[in-house]
Amino acid sequence: MNSKLITIAFISAFILAGCTSKVKYIDPKDSKEYTGIGLDYHDIEDAASKSVQSLLQSGYVKNLGTQKSPKVLAISDVTNDTMQNFSTEELTRKITRDMRNSGKFILTMAMSGSGGTTDKMLKQARDARDNSEFNQYTVQEKGNLIAPELSLSGKIVQRNTKIGSKQRVDYYFLLTLTDIKTGLVVWDDEVNIIKLGSNKSVAW
Repeated sequence: MNSKLITIAFISAFILAGCTSKVKYIDPKDSKEYTGIGLDYHDIEDAASKSVQSLLQSGYVKNLGTQKSPKVLAISDVTNDTMQNFSTEELTRKITRDMRNSGKFILTMAMSGSGGTTDKMLKQARDARDNSEFNQYTVQEKGNLIAPELSLSGKIVQRNTKIGSKQRVDYYFLLTLTDIKTGLVVWDDEVNIIKLGSNKSVAW
């Protein structure tokens, strides 16, 4: 009987503690004061912004000024070589969004590497060919998908260094844009983010 009362009391206390804890929204622009030693929203945003700025100011992009149609871009492999578990698509989507907004690039969802995703409906819709359940006049014909001309790949690296009672964490955002036809690199960039915190901080 006593054990049941103790269990009920424990559960009640747990529920009350959950009800009394307050959660509040934070405006992204004001959230830097709550940052940690790991990668956060601002770091991804900063790395993406600096990378796109470097790309759009590159000689390669400036030479695209006379082209009639945007270059078709595919997201290739982007490796997360850090201690933290996050999707590299958080970075690549921010970059490719700004690239598309420049009017010089367009993103394909027909193929991608680990840094992006494909739209599964592209294949499913084409699987409807020769399926009598579908009006074949509405099914996509062969030969309509547009192959990419450029590939965006990269890697995010983390290095930890102990300095006395402090811990320095260096993050390297390495990105490369490759011409798929020739295999030549047309642009590459490196963005560094360095954080300093307590040795007790864990960057994951």
